[in-house]
Amino acid sequence: ATDTDLVSTVERALQSGLAAKEKKVSFAVTPKAGEEEMSFYGAGIKEVQGDSTYKAIKAAIADLAEDFRDNAKVMMRYSDYLEMIETLANGSATLYNAQPEQIIGKPVVFSDAAVKPIVGDFRYSHFNYDPAITYESDKDISTGENLFVLTAWFDHKIKLKSAFRIASVVTAP
Repeated sequence: ATDTDLVSTVERALQSGLAAKEKKVSFAVTPKAGEEEMSFYGAGIKEVQGDSTYKAIKAAIADLAEDFRDNAKVMMRYSDYLEMIETLANGSATLYNAQPEQIIGKPVVFSDAAVKPIVGDFRYSHFNYDPAITYESDKDISTGENLFVLTAWFDHKIKLKSAFRIASVVTAP
């Protein structure tokens, strides 16, 4: 008794769940056995260090080859960005009005899954689905409930590890 298109609403929710699964696999700090190469943190991507988040990100950008640097983006947690701005602003309010790209020098994508900032050309990060995603629905005749299922076999390929860097903050001893 609703005007909601139930099937498309459920399918969108299933797609959202699949996107969350993709993010969980590609940003796993300790990937499951067999999924190490699908995680930015488990694939052996070079870590570049700095004594602050800002300096580590700048060093990671500078460490990329020029071809990758031109199209690089930064994937980081929003909380890390706010902490970085607070440190850089040093009591001034002007940095809070600036766009992240103006401060870092590259487009920024925020994701809470990015435990350490990842810098790189994300065109070299690719999700493969084989076979295609399938949507199925059925009705349980004993309860009258409709059941919806999304089945997806995917893997995340980091096609060129050299196109990425992980920005790591080093704390002084």
